[in-house]
Amino acid sequence: MMKTNIKIITIKYLCVIGLLFNTLCECKAQEKPDYTSKVPKFTYPETLDAQIETLKTNPLVLRAKEYRKEFKDDPHHPIYHFTSPEGKLNDPNGLSFWKGKWHMFYQAYPREDPRQHWGHAVSEDLIQWEDLPYAIYPNPEWKCYSGATLVEEDRVIAMYHGKSLGNLVAISDDPLLLNWDKLTGTAVIPMPKKKDDVPYKIFDACVWKKGDMYYSLSGSRMPTGPAGALMRTHFLFQSKDLKKWDYLHEFIEDDDFTLVGDDGACPYFWPIGDKHILIFFS
Repeated sequence: MMKTNIKIITIKYLCVIGLLFNTLCECKAQEKPDYTSKVPKFTYPETLDAQIETLKTNPLVLRAKEYRKEFKDDPHHPIYHFTSPEGKLNDPNGLSFWKGKWHMFYQAYPREDPRQHWGHAVSEDLIQWEDLPYAIYPNPEWKCYSGATLVEEDRVIAMYHGKSLGNLVAISDDPLLLNWDKLTGTAVIPMPKKKDDVPYKIFDACVWKKGDMYYSLSGSRMPTGPAGALMRTHFLFQSKDLKKWDYLHEFIEDDDFTLVGDDGACPYFWPIGDKHILIFFS
């Protein structure tokens, strides 16, 4: 009888331990990973003179200058084409004209944290560029993928793809676009989950405004080609406040110009005269 009780008690304890273990695993799975960048991040003054003075001693700017000295006498280093001061360079993003200066962002890979950040450089003539600190850092997204900017009278809007999360919007309004705040603190167009019954996918984004509405395209690809092959497509979204976005429809149908497998990366859409142009990486 004692042996039977021991077996029953042991089984009950094992069941309790099993339940506790499963609960801990579920809680762990629901925890949001910390994607905080290892790159130093600073808050900058809000006036131009103060920003210029602060940048003179900013560690990120100083180390960029040191890195560029390494290539000063390299005969193979481009002279006119912009290159990243450290690490590799990928897609250029969000060329903007703001308060008398051109701002260029790009996919940068800092040495201490080689995930995609938005690198940042400024110019008065589009030829001579000055390195600025990194603009947009990952977290809560895993990586800051490509996107575009929209310049308004009182601010610059960046919309981009946050890997693992969805499409995000960040806002800046200071003289050199040094301080960026992510609207809502998370994706404004979340990455669809398997259980979600939606007809679109999320990838590189662009943003523009018409009337009192904002619009965004998200590049991707769908199995609409020969024998279900993946083909480039873009999905159109609409918003009044940049926070809540409604899906409208596919933007392009029956594409005869791109190749099988194209993903329509880095879309840009804007008016030229009485027509509009859509460009993307192919």
